[in-house]
Amino acid sequence: MRILRPIGSLIYADDLGILPRQAKPPPPIWHPVLAELTERLHAHYGDALISVALRGSVARGTDVIGVSDLDLVLFLSGASDRIALQSSLMPGLRIETALVNADTFPIGGSDAWMRFILALSGWHVWGVDIIATLPPPHLGPHAMAHLPRADRWLAGWQVYWADETDAADRKDICQWLMKRIVRSLMESQMLRLGAYSRDIYPCAQTAASAFPDQQSAIWQAAEYAIAPTHARCQIARVVAELEPLLLGHQASLKG
Repeated sequence: MRILRPIGSLIYADDLGILPRQAKPPPPIWHPVLAELTERLHAHYGDALISVALRGSVARGTDVIGVSDLDLVLFLSGASDRIALQSSLMPGLRIETALVNADTFPIGGSDAWMRFILALSGWHVWGVDIIATLPPPHLGPHAMAHLPRADRWLAGWQVYWADETDAADRKDICQWLMKRIVRSLMESQMLRLGAYSRDIYPCAQTAASAFPDQQSAIWQAAEYAIAPTHARCQIARVVAELEPLLLGHQASLKG
């Protein structure tokens, strides 16, 4: 039974390469959760916490309750430790946090993708509205989050796996890997199409159209990105079929 839903769509750049902004106010069900987490973050970081922003499917309005993660971006003054967040209002919610140096963010080269994605679909939650200061989202190589490092994470997943024994942790690794596979295949086509998406369904649809010989493995990767497996052999089968394609497109970026 297929679990992947046809959620999301490609968004197209204009003649200048500018993408339309996609952020939407989070649905009301998320408001108390965001308030709870922001309070905990401020209690932990104090005055070092400059701003909290939201990205990902919740900020794009393509989230599915019980499936989607909550992706927070924390702008901090100076170096800080990462806090493990949990919500008492949504037990089991997976919360991802990205820590960004607020002082270097406007000009830091390493933050180019984060500036792009927040300009495209970030939502201001608390503190200084840094998103409002960003230029319009321009489609370019800086919009590639995963493909330029495909060789690293394709090799790395088995290293992480060797340290894990719990089935839930193995599913987390599977989901992490499959999201990168599907989104990287989309990234290989986005400049040719002048289009962008982070949602799994349109990414898989675009990749399956571009690579018909691998479409079965692509759709399987998309399914595992939503409903991951803990079976190593099933994961390895998808990786074995799509790895040459991914590494070939990564190499073309350097050519």
